[in-house]
Amino acid sequence: MNPTDLLALLGRPVTDPLVEAALRYHAVRNRPEVEIDDEIADGPVVETQSWVKNSRGGIEFGFEDEASWIGLDETEFGKRPMLLTQIYLYGQHPNVRPYPYLLPFGLKLSDDRATVRRKMDAIGSNRHSYVRDTWDMQGNLVVVSYAAGDSCIDCVLCELMEPPLPPLGYTLAAPPSIESLVALLGMALSDPAVGQTLNPLGLQDHLEQIRETNTCDLCDPHGLMVEFTAARPARGGKAQEALLMGMTFCRERELEARAWRGGLPFELSFEDSPETAERKLGRPPDERMDDDYSGIALWHEPDFSLRVFYSTVENRLARVSLIAPGVWKRVE
Repeated sequence: MNPTDLLALLGRPVTDPLVEAALRYHAVRNRPEVEIDDEIADGPVVETQSWVKNSRGGIEFGFEDEASWIGLDETEFGKRPMLLTQIYLYGQHPNVRPYPYLLPFGLKLSDDRATVRRKMDAIGSNRHSYVRDTWDMQGNLVVVSYAAGDSCIDCVLCELMEPPLPPLGYTLAAPPSIESLVALLGMALSDPAVGQTLNPLGLQDHLEQIRETNTCDLCDPHGLMVEFTAARPARGGKAQEALLMGMTFCRERELEARAWRGGLPFELSFEDSPETAERKLGRPPDERMDDDYSGIALWHEPDFSLRVFYSTVENRLARVSLIAPGVWKRVE
């Protein structure tokens, strides 16, 4: 199958005859389906994504429930066909044979990292680099993973960019400045400055949640999570009230959030790669932990600790956290 025709299938439903033809062409036997809670008749949907694969053919197709993909309420999950959102073409990858057909964009499985960058930089844009390299390609993300010390390709992932969530039907309060939020770290929940800054975002409506969980979840619609210490009796019987210990700013869809619309410390952006974040901080992180799909970096500053969560696939920031001095936890 022509690689251009293959990538043109991204965004089409599994019911599309061309998608079905591609699955048959690549000898993929299974078909995607949402996962239903078996303990409850007729649902609910508990997993909206599904992958089908031909390991001998070096290819994998990823699908997502259409309602989930476009950001509809979970009550709509499972009522629409699944959309093709990801295509994996494997090279030197464990337990998978190499993809035997032409790769898109003139790539070859034998290309080293420098060759891939030369080819893709000439036609793609906005490269984000870290463990992998990622390019924006006309509504798609192209992610290249490497093997054998970057001497060849491990996998080429072509992924449809997620659409923005549907707009709200009301106007949100303007987000506070980062400087005003940093000033709240370590303050008591009852401090007037805490209420003055966060009540416009709905803090006062979450007091019971804070008492029960030590967390104020403002992710939807503000993209913000605020964490407190537990209120408890102190020595001598005097109560110690909850203190604001940290806050987390979320990228859209991270933790089921809408995007944080305010600024971030050190002029960070959710579009930054881990390498860009390190450059903006001006030094390597004090602690870092990466896995196959995500990573955490931590910097300790005089007034706070900064913790950054990022994708090592798309090479973009997912969450940025400010933590009061002395209460941070090691990332190990």
